Amino acid sequence: MAKIDVNLTYPYSDEYDYETRLERINLDKEREHDLMTGNAFVIDSPKGIKKDLKDPNGMFSSRYGQTLKDISPFANKYRCNCGFLKGRINNDSICPICGTKVKYVDDNFMYFGYKVLKDPNYIIHPNLYKSLENFIGKETLDNIIFKVDETDIDGHLVQRHKKYISKKGKGGRSSKIESPFTGIGILGFKERFDEIMEYYSRQYSSPNKKAMYASIMEDREKIFIQSIPYYTTLLRPYDADQKSFYYEDSNKYFMIMNKLASLLNEYNDSEMNKKRLTNDMLLYDLQIKYNELYKNIENVLQKKKGTVRSLLGGRYNFSSRCVIVPDPTLRIDEISLPYKCLVELLQQRIINIIQKAYNKSYSDAYAIWYKANIKEDPMVKNIIETLIKNDRNGKGLPCIINRNPTIAYGGILQMFCIKMTDTYTMGVPLQILKLLAARMLALHAGMQG
Repeated sequence: MAKIDVNLTYPYSDEYDYETRLERINLDKEREHDLMTGNAFVIDSPKGIKKDLKDPNGMFSSRYGQTLKDISPFANKYRCNCGFLKGRINNDSICPICGTKVKYVDDNFMYFGYKVLKDPNYIIHPNLYKSLENFIGKETLDNIIFKVDETDIDGHLVQRHKKYISKKGKGGRSSKIESPFTGIGILGFKERFDEIMEYYSRQYSSPNKKAMYASIMEDREKIFIQSIPYYTTLLRPYDADQKSFYYEDSNKYFMIMNKLASLLNEYNDSEMNKKRLTNDMLLYDLQIKYNELYKNIENVLQKKKGTVRSLLGGRYNFSSRCVIVPDPTLRIDEISLPYKCLVELLQQRIINIIQKAYNKSYSDAYAIWYKANIKEDPMVKNIIETLIKNDRNGKGLPCIINRNPTIAYGGILQMFCIKMTDTYTMGVPLQILKLLAARMLALHAGMQG
């Protein structure tokens, strides 16, 4: 029996398919856990931009991490457990207060601030809000949570106009069904949620709607929340000078939400009446802004057109694209690369070796490398073969291969180039072909020297 060298750190099986799913989290429980573990703080009411920037409990708190404009930028990268000793100058020193050694501490991207609504106020988890829109209907849901008490000319309360939902009957004809929950507001929706969901579940018979209903009810306890997480300012940067305040887009929504939530927490009926504001209107506005923030974050992250992919999706320096061919003689972490590809990937190392080993000027060394790109150069070829043989004690040149634009398991692999070929193809072992699921790969600069 042949022994196969397999050491995969990601799940792979011929019998099962693996998938990754995003889990809806209970934001209120998450807030409680983060506060108990010292991984969060509660955000104060806004006091104005200048004061908010200096407020340790504000939405721009220095607790998230330091910036270049701080007096001692990044001094807290080196610190003891209690924070008494900070800065690289104290590295490895023992703190006289907590007795721990000063060491490097990286930024904590999982540190959150939370804006907390007081009872009886709740809003809807933005991800579940989208699910509710798909199940009930966008306009119908909006009509349910939007509550405004209308009055006649004598000041008496009157009902809002009844809204209807459209339902297709036999023969594809549409009929209107009265929606009895219009205008009850977010708090009314929370109180009657099970009744409302049961009502609309009876209106739809399609399997898709039934699946939506089951999915929403499975996360029933996560729907109505009082906690709004503010992620680190390292991911939503800002800058301020004497005249201007610059900030990443999400901060615009966070600032408005902080103001609305603070008004709700300090709600005074008599004062709000003067401004013609009601508790229900503030809750509705807060919900809409939270939905807009969620959409903004989606735009940053989503698919190929998202900001993250746009920033990271370009070519790397010293990279190459190769058509792959199977090579059964290669081990699972080995590849072979063509001469043309290696000349490009090893540009800096080749030039450096020619300059020092052959006593050439940098411009002459560059000229030799440049011509070797056009026509095979025996000296350059010998340099490459020597690098492959001697690097990592003969294990080969480390490099990264990936199938753009995937981020799936097995789509990005760290391999070793163990030989150079005269072809224009990359040889890969049989074991990884299914993981890559591709005819062409991009080889990126991962070569170390």
